[in-house]
Amino acid sequence: MYGGTRPSRRVPPHLPRSPEGRSERSIRIDPSRTASITEPGWADQLLPLVGERRGVLVLAEGVLTYLDPAGLRAFLASCRSAFPAAELVADFFHPKIALSGRHPIVKATGAQFRSGVRGGRGLAAVAPGWQWIGDHRVMERISAGHRAAADLFRLLTLGAPAYSAARLRATP
Repeated sequence: MYGGTRPSRRVPPHLPRSPEGRSERSIRIDPSRTASITEPGWADQLLPLVGERRGVLVLAEGVLTYLDPAGLRAFLASCRSAFPAAELVADFFHPKIALSGRHPIVKATGAQFRSGVRGGRGLAAVAPGWQWIGDHRVMERISAGHRAAADLFRLLTLGAPAYSAARLRATP
């Protein structure tokens, strides 16, 4: 229990129920239905699952850096269009890190990072209709060495994080 009160048992009618009739708090997606965030209309395919489109939280972990700038803009525009009251939490690399080709993930997998932003405000500015809520430092929590590297990077880039997670809110 949180704060001495019981959580509400009332679940909006658009949320699914388990076979036993219990209300479900998460959405189960049919694995036979696939959508790529690089294809137009991907977000619209989720609309039947989220009902009235209120209170949608989009988590984009480990994906935005692989999109080129046009793909990143299209992703944000699709989210904003399909979920006008959404919040987005996404991690990102600074362009100097993302586009350098030196990140260990790039070296180990041969993948290519195609975009980066200078902080959460920079991510919000990529496409209209997004408000920056905050940045959450990620790298600093890994180790003392990562914290030192992050501090040095911020010093060299006038305050921009090397790697962080941003929280954005769609604006009316």
